[in-house]
Amino acid sequence: MSVALQFSITAVPSTLRVAGGRDIPFVRAILSLRNTGNTLAAGVVPHATLSEERGLVHDATGILGGAATGSIPPGGELHWDVYDVLLAAHPGVASKIHLWGYKAVLNWWIDFSAWAEYGEEGAEAPIRTGITRWRLRWNPEGTPEEKIELSMEAVEGG
Repeated sequence: MSVALQFSITAVPSTLRVAGGRDIPFVRAILSLRNTGNTLAAGVVPHATLSEERGLVHDATGILGGAATGSIPPGGELHWDVYDVLLAAHPGVASKIHLWGYKAVLNWWIDFSAWAEYGEEGAEAPIRTGITRWRLRWNPEGTPEEKIELSMEAVEGG
């Protein structure tokens, strides 16, 4: 076997600091890029795009690292918080949250795609993974502590 890079998104319980310095329960989407192969993935360049409700597509590649992030050994992983990536890559969402708080991002479907380029020993040109796609949505659970849940769907055809 050689290099095999694989993206996944995992829901991770966490908290989110909101107005007034309160922390509320918030489920984060953690994007992972894992080398499931048995050789080193060199010069890894992760890429991502996102859009809100199928609106304008925003390139999040620079947020993930832009240039080569280095190497991923067999079994190694890189991780990103998709909420943080969304705020950094999508100025419209970031400004809405600045004005109206975290509730500005609730109930909107976020289309998120990721792929990577990397080098492998013996390969003359960079290798590119397939594109992996998801739809994500943060939605309130309606509890007194304002808990925010995460809905995730893998999108076929990626």
